[in-house]
Amino acid sequence: MLSSLKAICEKAIIGIPPAPLVLTKMLDDYINQNHNDASVDENKPTLFKLINRFIDGEIKNRGKEKSINTIKTYITCKNHLEEFQIAENIKLDFEDITLDFYYKYVSFLKSKNIMVNAIGKDISIIKVFMGEAIDLQYITNMQFKHKKFCVTREDAENIFLNETELHQLYDCKMPSIIMEEQRDLFIIGAWTGLRLSDYKNIKLENMVKIDGDLFIKMITKKTKGLVIIPCNPVVINILKKYEVNRNKVPNSVSDQYFNRLLKDACQIAGLTEKGRLSKTPELALYQCVSSHTARRSFATNMYLQSFPTIDLMKITGHSSEKTFLKYIKMSKLDSAKRLNEHIKKIWSEKMLRIA
Repeated sequence: MLSSLKAICEKAIIGIPPAPLVLTKMLDDYINQNHNDASVDENKPTLFKLINRFIDGEIKNRGKEKSINTIKTYITCKNHLEEFQIAENIKLDFEDITLDFYYKYVSFLKSKNIMVNAIGKDISIIKVFMGEAIDLQYITNMQFKHKKFCVTREDAENIFLNETELHQLYDCKMPSIIMEEQRDLFIIGAWTGLRLSDYKNIKLENMVKIDGDLFIKMITKKTKGLVIIPCNPVVINILKKYEVNRNKVPNSVSDQYFNRLLKDACQIAGLTEKGRLSKTPELALYQCVSSHTARRSFATNMYLQSFPTIDLMKITGHSSEKTFLKYIKMSKLDSAKRLNEHIKKIWSEKMLRIA
């Protein structure tokens, strides 16, 4: 087929153009050569057909719709698998997901400089696809359940801003309205524990008065869970500042632009300390800040103030204390200071009893 196409192209070069229909037919035959095989069963389930059903939202999680971010992880995994097919010159299907595939696929992703946790995410998603194939009785291949076919993870280094730093950022005059608006949105997130997808989409109906105090009451975008969060004086001042806006909150921009403006705002506010991250100590604090720093700052600051973990988990949406404690970012110094305050309190009470 290709040799015939080459001959036609060579004739075209020397002045004998091929008939368009001939060329079209040959290209169609080449592109669709696998589809012309009568032995191919169009209705046969395949790995990529199943993946597309996940992406299209047909396959749900216990009847619940998947979040947009979850769908994005499916698409990313599919793209990686397609790139792997091209690199290995193979066509993947259910029976190819073996331990040997696992070793090769992980090495392939590492060669693309994909982070350990992102590789682990891909593997966990492949396990979900294969598990669904088992449930649907498409396959009997169980190699994806082998103990060596494992999801690798490493604790990601992240930072939080303490209350002093949050006030330093909030009190700093910004050079533009758009930067000031994104700074204020971040501060709302840092005092409510909401994700960016939620705190930039607060609506007027989400603001409710309970016993005379202002609360934010909303269904979160990611987990679809209800949260009710009190507004502290800083958040109330920001909402008053933007009361002329339709939803009484600052105007938002794209997530990528938000993070860029946020880093600039933090730099202007003087958040330039280095050494917060042990793996990259050369990075200044403002370079480590992102939209999610707000939520992590809220959780860590409240925990350091000894606010009950179980109540914090209801606000952050963590299902287990183990996961929550991994999420908050306490340094060894923070833990030492907390213990020191506890010791002071205990001994002051003992001394009072002795006196």
